[in-house]
Amino acid sequence: MMHIRAWALAAATLILLPLAATTGGADEVGTYGGHCRNNQGQGRAFGQDYYVYFDTNSSRIKPEGRERIEYVYGLAKGKQAGQVCLFGKSSKSGNAAANAALARKRASNVAREFEALGWPRSKIVIVSEGEAWGWLEEALTSDSEDDRRVRMKLSF
Repeated sequence: MMHIRAWALAAATLILLPLAATTGGADEVGTYGGHCRNNQGQGRAFGQDYYVYFDTNSSRIKPEGRERIEYVYGLAKGKQAGQVCLFGKSSKSGNAAANAALARKRASNVAREFEALGWPRSKIVIVSEGEAWGWLEEALTSDSEDDRRVRMKLSF
């Protein structure tokens, strides 16, 4: 059984590694404002990603998450960003539809925080990265903090 899990994890890594390497500069399709242009600007001014982490099965923003959102809002305003792109993420295990909904809810909650600070809704893009790995689920049983987050990216 361990050999099957190790093989499944290795196979998933080989399949997904090229995909992860190719998405950096491309447009990332979303809702709530169109698509993320992922335009980093001259000198890669907006090349960094910022994260808000959530508890398991939760979309509630913790105090440290609010602090991070306020920080990114300040950067976006100060550098005159054209967009704030929010990529909601959820666990690899479980139901794909439920994971997508949770990922979207997490990103929507972060969007509401940006709006409350004064960022225009028309300049927010939400992308749901909820996922389920089907038959690989048995090999991927860990509860990773990286699967419970919203990635924030600024774009011109």
